[in-house]
Amino acid sequence: MGNRIKTAIQKITLNDHTFSGVTFEPTLINFFFGNNGTGKSTLAKNIGVPAATEWIPGSTPGDYTLMVYNEEFIADNIQSYGNIPGVFTITQQNAEIKAEVDKKTAEKRALDAKIKAIDSKIADEREKQKKVDAVYEKTIWDMTESVRTQYKETQAGYTRDKKKFVAHLETCPPVDIDEAALAQLHAVAYGASDTRFIEYKSIDVATIPASPLLGEAIVGSSDSAFASFVHALNASGWLSQGHKAYQHEAGKKCPYCQQDLPDTFEADLASCFDEQYKKRVTELEQFVSAYRNALNAIHALLTENSKNPFTCELLSEYKTKFDLFMERAQNNVALLKQKTDDPAKTVILADLSDILLDINGVIEQINAKIKEYNAVIDAKGKKQQDCVAQVWQLMAFMCRSEIAVHKSGKERHTADIERLSGEMGTAKEASDALQADIGRLNQQTVNTTVAKDSINALLKAAGFQGFYLREKPGAQYVYELIRETDEKVAKGLSEGERHFIAFLYFYHMVVGSQSDDGKTVNKIVVIDDPVSSMDSSSMFTVASLVRDLIAICYNNYRMTDHGSQNDHIKQFFCLTHNPFFFKEVSYNRVAENECVGIYELKKRENNQSYIIECTRLDGRVGGGKVNYSPVKNTYDSLWEEYRTATDSIALINVTRRILEYYYLQICGYSSGDLRSDLLEKNRHRFETTLSDGSIDKTDYNVAAAMLAVLNIGARGFNDGLFFDASAIEPQQIRTVFEKIFTATDQTQHYNMMMNVK
Repeated sequence: MGNRIKTAIQKITLNDHTFSGVTFEPTLINFFFGNNGTGKSTLAKNIGVPAATEWIPGSTPGDYTLMVYNEEFIADNIQSYGNIPGVFTITQQNAEIKAEVDKKTAEKRALDAKIKAIDSKIADEREKQKKVDAVYEKTIWDMTESVRTQYKETQAGYTRDKKKFVAHLETCPPVDIDEAALAQLHAVAYGASDTRFIEYKSIDVATIPASPLLGEAIVGSSDSAFASFVHALNASGWLSQGHKAYQHEAGKKCPYCQQDLPDTFEADLASCFDEQYKKRVTELEQFVSAYRNALNAIHALLTENSKNPFTCELLSEYKTKFDLFMERAQNNVALLKQKTDDPAKTVILADLSDILLDINGVIEQINAKIKEYNAVIDAKGKKQQDCVAQVWQLMAFMCRSEIAVHKSGKERHTADIERLSGEMGTAKEASDALQADIGRLNQQTVNTTVAKDSINALLKAAGFQGFYLREKPGAQYVYELIRETDEKVAKGLSEGERHFIAFLYFYHMVVGSQSDDGKTVNKIVVIDDPVSSMDSSSMFTVASLVRDLIAICYNNYRMTDHGSQNDHIKQFFCLTHNPFFFKEVSYNRVAENECVGIYELKKRENNQSYIIECTRLDGRVGGGKVNYSPVKNTYDSLWEEYRTATDSIALINVTRRILEYYYLQICGYSSGDLRSDLLEKNRHRFETTLSDGSIDKTDYNVAAAMLAVLNIGARGFNDGLFFDASAIEPQQIRTVFEKIFTATDQTQHYNMMMNVK
């Protein structure tokens, strides 16, 4: 083979963990195989580290994007969402944001729990105080019963509600009141009626009108013979009234003598009542109306006064003068009737002013008595105030000790509540601030829809039918793992599924654009044990995708037959402990000596890791060094170690590795099937019946221990066995190991590897 090509990183020197001064010179495509603990992850983490990396002349780290798939990448980019099974975020930024959100959410949850606890404690304290208050209020109520009953008028508004009563009592100063003096004060303040009376209204004598028309004979001014005749008889009034009353019924006859009236009668009659007469009659009627109204107003006022409930000895005199006024008023009204009936008649009305003045005098005396009475009532209100104050002061004095004790306890309770409320307020502010931070963080998540679509496309293209990704409703850029068998959200995201999704996302990042302008940048790809915990279908898909990445890198050496110009992967490193996966990704590249390097990682007895370059001389004529796969040699070396091992612990360890590779990787057993075939179906092969009839289970226990130490978990090892390998003879381990192959019909393979003919 010729010299290997150099690209990007031309030399790596390892001085970390179990490596000391170990160097190797990578080529374009580099495969590493090694068991767990030999230093694969340490090697992967040192690729690109300045202290360990030497670049080819003309190249700098800034020329490439180093992309490493390992446990750290998985942890950084695939983050469970809210501890919801089967729900997660993608991308390191979203994962970091989610981690921060989870941290703040946990802090907020703790604060909310604290708030709830404080709120509950406040409620409990208030409930306790409520019960204390109820007992205290009943005590005060009972202690003051005698005073409350004796002076019940002094507690208006406080006679039904104990709480209200006690609250008011606490505001009153305690005073040692003389109870005998208090009783006298109460008798004065509440002994009589407390109704105030309004005063009587006086009469305005000037409201009664007067008129000179009453003393004048009102007659017409006509000098006709008929008018003169009527005036001579002084019958104008009589004639006017008769004409009005009978002119329509009598027709043209005189209603008195039944003689026919002359044709000029109406004209002669009209001559008796000229305009001057009519005007004076109208003035008379207006006066009479005003006089009557004045008398009615006075009557209404005097009657209203009579309805006043105030009683005194002057009421009879008031009534007598009221009756006298009414008698004179009625006589005057009768005279006015005569005057209006016969205006020519003169009348003299009785003077009412003297009786009205007498009535006003009585009213003045009555009002003086009302004022005197009201003054007593007004003073009574002040005495009632004094009585109320003293009653409350007396009750406060009676309960002063109980009030003081309760007040002190209430102050402590209030201080505790205020302190707790302050703590709760501070916690609420912190919780609200965290909620605001969570909201801001959630707004910083990046769009991963393209990555999700790319992952689903990869799954479909690979024929993978286990699950696909779907955005969670109501949670942008958060994804659910959907089982294709029932189209339901997965109840849990297994470690293998998490690793599988992480690798698909890594593949998307490597193949897709990683620059803001959409251009694909040059990359160095490092893949460290990508198929850990994966099932066979996932492993096959990952191996296929890794070969795609290798093909892209290989284009830098020789363009593929398909003419692809995609060569942005400038250097490739793949590290694994899985023989099957190693063979799947490298089988078609082993012969590419110039651009492919194959290495095996091992550990010496002093716990120092070293790297073996897997090359050997080509046996053909003219051949140089060629690559070889370490997987086959490693398996053979395990059997060689088994054949030569003399230590029980070393022997158990090598048998575990042989069983793991052959049965789990090559034969495809699951841990449950392997245990069932060996320990359940073939129990009789591992148990011996002794001469005394007892069962010797030693071989069975050793076989169980061998299975238990496989990398298959502890589910198959539940016999309660405490196993110490150093306590078993190596020969017994070998005997049981051979029985395992015999029990599973793999004797031929055992004999082949043991060189048994």
